[in-house]
Amino acid sequence: MIKEIFTVKNCIIVGVLVVIALLSFFALSSITSSPDFHKNSIKLLDEKKMTVVKMTGAAAAASTLISAIPGDATTPIANEIMDVASYLLIITGVIFLEKMLLTLTGLIAFKYLIPISCILGIIYVFWKKEVLKNLAIKLTVFGLLIYLVVPTSIYLSSWIENNYKSTINVSIESVEEIGIEEQAAEEETNKNEGLLQGIMNNAQKVAEKVTSSVSDGVEKAKQLLSNFIDATAILIITSCVIPVLVLIFFVWILKIVFGIDVSVKKFLPKHKDEKKEITQE
Repeated sequence: MIKEIFTVKNCIIVGVLVVIALLSFFALSSITSSPDFHKNSIKLLDEKKMTVVKMTGAAAAASTLISAIPGDATTPIANEIMDVASYLLIITGVIFLEKMLLTLTGLIAFKYLIPISCILGIIYVFWKKEVLKNLAIKLTVFGLLIYLVVPTSIYLSSWIENNYKSTINVSIESVEEIGIEEQAAEEETNKNEGLLQGIMNNAQKVAEKVTSSVSDGVEKAKQLLSNFIDATAILIITSCVIPVLVLIFFVWILKIVFGIDVSVKKFLPKHKDEKKEITQE
C-alpha cells in the first residue's frame, strides 16, 4: 500500500507542487504586491485621477460662471452641474480602490490561494478525493482571476478613454475658454476702474462678455451641462462599469472552458419545497 502511494510519479508531482507553493509564497507574492511591478497601471490611474481633478475644478468654475448670468433661468443648470460633479468623487474613490487592489490581489492570490491549492493537491496525491482536486483547481483559477481582472480592466478602460478623450477635453476646454474671458474682463475692469468697484462689477461684466443676452446664456449653460454629463458618463463607464464587465467576462470564460459553475444559487439555502421535491425524486 505504501509502495503504491510513494511512487516516482507521485513524488515528482509532490515536488513540483512544493516548488510552486514556495515560489508563489516567497517570490511571486512579493513581486506582484509591489507598486513598482504595477507602475504602468498606476501611471494610467494617476492620469485618470488628474482628469477627474480637472473635471471637478471645471465643474465648480462653470457653476460659478453660469450663476453670474443675470436672472434665475441658469441657476438650476448651475446646480445640476454641481450634482454631476458629485459623481466625480465616486470615481476618485474607485481609482484609489483600484490602486489598492493592484497590490492586494497579488498578495492574496500568490501568498495564500495558490499555496493553499498546492497543499490540497499534495493531499490529493496521497488521499484520492476528487473534492480536493476540484477545490485546488478552483482556488488556483480564482486566484489568477482576481489578480488579472484589475490590470485588464485598467488597460481596457484606458483604451476606451483615449478613444473618447476629445469628449472629456471639450468640457474642460469650454470652461477654460470662459476662464480666459473672465481674466481678460477682470484685468480690463481693474485697469479702468477702482479695485473695489472692479471686483463688484466683475461678475456682471463676465456674464455680459460670455453671453450677449440671457437666452443665449441659457443655451450656453445647457451646452456646458451636456458636455459635463457626457464626460462624466464616460468616466463612470470606464471606472465602474468596465471592471464589472471584465469580471463577468472572466467568469463566463471559466465556466465555458473549465466547466466551473460559479452560480450563486449553489451557495444559497434551499427552499423547503425544493427539499421535498428532491426527497420525492
